[in-house]
Amino acid sequence: MQELQRKQAPAASRSIIYLNPIHSETLKGHVYSEYYKKTMPFYNECELLRGMDDLFDSLSFPQASFEGRKFKIKKAKPIIKKVDDAVKETMNEIISGKPTTFVVNVQYRKNATWQGTITWVEQDQTMHFRSALEMLKLMEQATMSGATPVVSWDGEESGESN
Repeated sequence: MQELQRKQAPAASRSIIYLNPIHSETLKGHVYSEYYKKTMPFYNECELLRGMDDLFDSLSFPQASFEGRKFKIKKAKPIIKKVDDAVKETMNEIISGKPTTFVVNVQYRKNATWQGTITWVEQDQTMHFRSALEMLKLMEQATMSGATPVVSWDGEESGESN
């Protein structure tokens, strides 16, 4: 029983990402927060990262190792005021489109990025990622057939070395 509990991350740090079938170069889908039991739609990679970062800030977990830099702007509108404000669709509507599903566990937010694990549910494969960009590349590679992988799900990095 204890071993099972060790393998499972706290619900606060675990999110499920449902990606819509890709018809363009942009990742679109929904993020499900296991802590809030709510979904948040995203329409590009930037919205995904900002939304998840806002989620982590609202939970104060995982804590960021430092505060990000910001331009000084008078009364800038927040992208998401609360996680509940972003919720529009039910889980049944999301799943009906046969999305590609990932379980993301962000364990740390260090060096202005994320570190953790991502599980590709349909293939039952788990990889560690060292940055949010690497996480996005893994998601993109899983959803786009024929693309040349930079980081692959078999654990080997591809590409040319100097």
